[in-house]
Amino acid sequence: MDALKESIKGLQSENDKIRFKNFNELISISKKEPEILYGFWDIFISLLNKKEVSNKYYAICLIANLIKVDKKRKFEKIFTKFYKLLDHESPVVSLNVAGVSDRIVNAKPYLEPRITNKLLKIDRTSKCRHLDLMKAYVIQAFDGYFKEIRNKKRVIDFVEKQLDSSSPKTRKLAKEFLKKRKV
Repeated sequence: MDALKESIKGLQSENDKIRFKNFNELISISKKEPEILYGFWDIFISLLNKKEVSNKYYAICLIANLIKVDKKRKFEKIFTKFYKLLDHESPVVSLNVAGVSDRIVNAKPYLEPRITNKLLKIDRTSKCRHLDLMKAYVIQAFDGYFKEIRNKKRVIDFVEKQLDSSSPKTRKLAKEFLKKRKV
């Protein structure tokens, strides 16, 4: 437990190298035993408020891994704050919010309509410098929770539009997504 507390403390360090080292330790724990880290939820949320992009990235990844043990519905209280990061100019932040959305929906299917709507609006809301690349992460998220999507037509329409994307990755994922669904 002392090692865990040291890792939590290190994650909050001002030193990038210390933060990174401790993040790697914590992300490994969060994947295998998220319940061990759930008690530190508020610390991870506080990282979302920090200016440094790496803090936000670490928080996004850790929170996404804890969602499946969030029985107290703490995520719902920060939903707006979390998904506001879709509009962040840094691709490190915005792409990863999109990218973890499948984990969130699969753990909390009742959030699907809200999350899908947020992801479908990125053309109008996002300030990301790499919007076309961001759409690849959105497609990956949709692929990861497609069975939960209530309005599949809207999602398929969005993906079809990405067949002409300036991003090769996005075009490739759009093609694979549609082929998988025989569209």
